[in-house]
Amino acid sequence: MFDTDSMSTKDQTLSAALHGAALLQARRSELEPLVAEITKLAGGRDDIRAECAGTIAGAWFASPETAFGDELIAVGLLLLAGPVDRDLLVRWVKIGYERRVGSWRSYDPSR
Repeated sequence: MFDTDSMSTKDQTLSAALHGAALLQARRSELEPLVAEITKLAGGRDDIRAECAGTIAGAWFASPETAFGDELIAVGLLLLAGPVDRDLLVRWVKIGYERRVGSWRSYDPSR
């Protein structure tokens, strides 16, 4: 849900257009070869695909200011490459998040 109370009608229109365009672009046929390549590489190991997608997403969510978003595109490709056990995905997102947060806590710039 978007907070539209502080947006002008012009901003709301642009926001809706961007939202719709991004969702449409994500379904373009040009992505099919990329998804097919990941599907083939995974070799039916949907559990490992979920692990990879979850840890990448979790790490990004823990520190989005250190990344540009390519990670989220990779997560999307991994998710599109086959069935996803959503409970397993959520577990791995939490693990990826905790790993990234833990690595920042243990970071010592003086080393």
